[in-house]
Amino acid sequence: MEYSGWTKEQLIARLQRLESSAAANNRPPDADAIENAAESAKQTKKSSRFALEPTKGKKDKSPRAFDFSAHSARHVAFKVAYLGWDYHGLAAQDGSGSNASVPTIEQALFSALHTARLIPAASGVCCAWSRCGRTDKGVSSFGQVVSFVIRSNLPKGAAGTCEWPSESSASSATKRKYDDDDNTTNDAKNSPVVSAKNDAIDIDFTPIPADFQEIPYVSRLNHILPSEIRVLAWSPTCDTFNARFDCSYRRYRYFLPVEGLDVFRMQEAAKLFIGDKDYRHFCKVDPSKNVKSYVRTVIDASVRHLVLRSALDRSGVPTSSNSSVVEDETLEPLSPDQFIVFEVKGYAFLWHQVRCMTAILQLIGRGLEPVSLISDLTDLSKHPPDTGRPIYNMASEIPLVLVECGYPEGLLDWRIDSESAVAKADNKSWFPSSEGFAQLISGLWLQWRTHAIKATQIQSLLQTISVNCFPSGNVTFRDLYERYSQDIVLGSVCGEAGGYGGKSTKKYLPIMQRKRCDSIETRTVKHNASKKLKQKE
Repeated sequence: MEYSGWTKEQLIARLQRLESSAAANNRPPDADAIENAAESAKQTKKSSRFALEPTKGKKDKSPRAFDFSAHSARHVAFKVAYLGWDYHGLAAQDGSGSNASVPTIEQALFSALHTARLIPAASGVCCAWSRCGRTDKGVSSFGQVVSFVIRSNLPKGAAGTCEWPSESSASSATKRKYDDDDNTTNDAKNSPVVSAKNDAIDIDFTPIPADFQEIPYVSRLNHILPSEIRVLAWSPTCDTFNARFDCSYRRYRYFLPVEGLDVFRMQEAAKLFIGDKDYRHFCKVDPSKNVKSYVRTVIDASVRHLVLRSALDRSGVPTSSNSSVVEDETLEPLSPDQFIVFEVKGYAFLWHQVRCMTAILQLIGRGLEPVSLISDLTDLSKHPPDTGRPIYNMASEIPLVLVECGYPEGLLDWRIDSESAVAKADNKSWFPSSEGFAQLISGLWLQWRTHAIKATQIQSLLQTISVNCFPSGNVTFRDLYERYSQDIVLGSVCGEAGGYGGKSTKKYLPIMQRKRCDSIETRTVKHNASKKLKQKE
């Protein structure tokens, strides 16, 4: 008999009837019937209780947060290379407004560091971040230097360790005060250099084990970072080291196709940049910044032919250290498809200063301006009072590269994971053995092959078009270029395209005769008035 649908009272009554029947027949009650009735009563009671009290399920366990306080930290510097063509500059955005979602180099670095559990926050706070030089949208770097606090394998309290910075301590990741173009003076030239022998913290040091190995920062991060961003090396630093303020100099290169340019005129003009000069006519003015002086010191400036070492024999051509360019007398005359490099070295630079310098150099190289234009633009007495710079286009950002951030000798000890990043002068057979270095080189070679294949495909397409249009073969793709594209590509009509396109004008107007921007003072007054108006709203 089915008892599951019976009430408690019905079950009790049933039991009583069974007992009465058994007593009447002088035999024990049906054990199976009693057991079934009791079990049904129990289930009924349980169902009633659950109807009133919901079932308590197990709580979902969230992943345990990584406890950075349980690990030691240390001050480090990273040397970073990146191809910035598809990025909106180096500096991370403030996380609000239209720029919040644009990709930047620092955002990629923060994300990779946080993913690898090397810094506490993906926003870059709490790690005392500083950068040597801010690069803008599209600009690349072969040697950017950043400094910050990172997780370490060192025992807590050991020499070189430090405490994690608090969130209240300001990070310079989003502050323009750490940018080249916000200097009011040549800070790197005049500020004292920090001693490399300073202790990281003043504590009782814990011994470091003899078999100690640091986290392989280079290989770990390069596994995570986009292929356009590579960590080249890292160095331990003292706690007072700052990537920007301890920098001795910065060196930029601008790559230019040589076609249509008089290299010797450009070399003569480049020398006029050297020294302390007022570069207000060689920059873009941002009135929101408090730049009190536009005088900058250029240590060296030159225009040289570019020769990649892969194109030379194994003996190579004697060059200065850390250089990929050679002097003119070592080369045969260049073909139109070869490149030259404008290289400039200085303590600090104004906003877009190098791009403006390059634009003027190209005008001189194309014979549209005299060599003396450099001196004219830096001599304020040759300009009308209360006026800004003459209006001209900056050179494209794509060919510009920050190639080196220089520091006093001994201040940094660059390493690739656990081994030195620099070969000893007397050891010609030495090659880095770390996995991180092998991954770095192979990855960059793969990128080079990819871009070389793309360039070859485009050239082949141009050849295909010339063959299809002129089956006789008397017209080459080079002839088509000179007939249809030379003026546009070289910007030879207006002289301001930097080899990457530009606006065409019927007649070239010399720089010193052009209309001018508002003066710096006028722009500052307008900016302050606009700022006050917005505050009232």
